[in-house]
Amino acid sequence: RTPLERMTTLTSALARPAAPLRRASRRGARARHPLRAASCSMCFEYTQLERDTKAPGVSLHDITEDVRSAVSSAGIKNGTVTVLSRHTTTAVTINEAEPRLMDDVRVFLRKLAPPDDFYLHNDLHVREAPPDWPGGPDAWRAQEPENCHSHLLSMLVGNSESIPVVDGELMLGTWQSVMLVELDGPRTRTVGVQVAGVK
Repeated sequence: RTPLERMTTLTSALARPAAPLRRASRRGARARHPLRAASCSMCFEYTQLERDTKAPGVSLHDITEDVRSAVSSAGIKNGTVTVLSRHTTTAVTINEAEPRLMDDVRVFLRKLAPPDDFYLHNDLHVREAPPDWPGGPDAWRAQEPENCHSHLLSMLVGNSESIPVVDGELMLGTWQSVMLVELDGPRTRTVGVQVAGVK
C-alpha cells in the first residue's frame, strides 16, 4: 500500500472508540498491584528538617537517617518519600557520602560556577530592593550576598529527590545516601519531607 493508504488506515483506527477496559478480578488485582487493594487508603505526612550548615561556601550533609526517621514516624509501609530543598541556594541529591568524594564534589562545583566570575545577579547597585524592606534599599544591599553562582549550582544539582518506600524501608542502593548540598553557607536551612503511601 502507498503511504497515503497506510495513513488513512491508521487514522480510521484511531478514530474508532477504544474498547472499555476490563476490570481485573479482585484476586488478580491484588497480585499485580498490592497498593490498589480496596482496603488501602493513601496517607500523606509532611515534616521539615532543620540543619545548621557551619562550613562556608559549599558543604554536603548526609540526611538519610533523618529521612528514615520521618518515614518511620509517618507509619507509611509502601509508597514514596519526596525530599525537597526549600531554598534557592541549596540542593538535594543522592550519592555516596564518602568524605573524600564529598571534597571532590566541593572542588568540582567551585570550578563549574566560580564565585568570583561576573554575574548580573551580583550587581546589587542595579537590582531593585524589595519595596517593604526594613531600612530601605541600602539596608537590603548591606545584607544581600553576592551568590549568583550558588543559584546556578542549585539549578544544576536539583532541588528534590523521590525514593520508593517498601515495607517501611527506603529503597536506596548500598552506597546511596540522601544529601543536602549547601551552596552558600553557613546558614540555617530547612528541608521538606513528604511521605505518601499506605500504612
